[in-house]
Amino acid sequence: MDAADFKAVRDAVRRLVREDVVPREEEIEETDAIPEDVRRKAVDMGLFGYTLPEDHGGLGASLSEDVQLAFEFGYTTPAFRSMFGTNNGIAGKVLVNAGTEEQQSHWLPRLAEGAVASFALTEAEAGSDPSGLTTRAVKDGDAYLISGSKRFITNAPLADLFVVFARTGWENHGTKGISVFLVEAGLTGVSVGPKDHKTGQAGAWTAEVFFDNVRVDEAALVGGQEGAGFGAGRR
Repeated sequence: MDAADFKAVRDAVRRLVREDVVPREEEIEETDAIPEDVRRKAVDMGLFGYTLPEDHGGLGASLSEDVQLAFEFGYTTPAFRSMFGTNNGIAGKVLVNAGTEEQQSHWLPRLAEGAVASFALTEAEAGSDPSGLTTRAVKDGDAYLISGSKRFITNAPLADLFVVFARTGWENHGTKGISVFLVEAGLTGVSVGPKDHKTGQAGAWTAEVFFDNVRVDEAALVGGQEGAGFGAGRR
């Protein structure tokens, strides 16, 4: 977006944060939730896709613009930015960097319109270092069967889409053989545990996610080939 458009967006975000979110911080703390009317205003302003490409419904904010908006979001509870941060960051960027044209056309507009994407990497023995990852995706004809569990997944109870990291190779250690899949939250075999109890960050939900032989089509494989999405997830 050009400088004038970005200034208008930044000013609107500043007003939203200071006039609608800050006065309700105590409510967010007590209810452990972002009020629905605040969420709707964020959706209407395009905040669920402010870094996503304009040709897919996003605002197309650059990295420097993203940083400037982070200052505005940081004026209030971190739960506010957490509500849409994964869409614009690690989950959305996997689609932007490595998704096929069909995957991008299907999911990016939905994320920009308020759908929630969760980045499902962390496990009991795998997080910032994915070498201990044990979730597997086994080829079954023209589909994959995904089994495993994830931990501390941001926005999992609210997610419409899980960006799931799973082993498609048979190496038991290291990062070889890891692929990424787009798994809709409503598929058979997908379940989400109760919200984690945390100290601080009320309103920013995390939970465990379980995959029990979840069947996804080959079209759910990010990039259309095994391993393609994993490199994008590390950028």
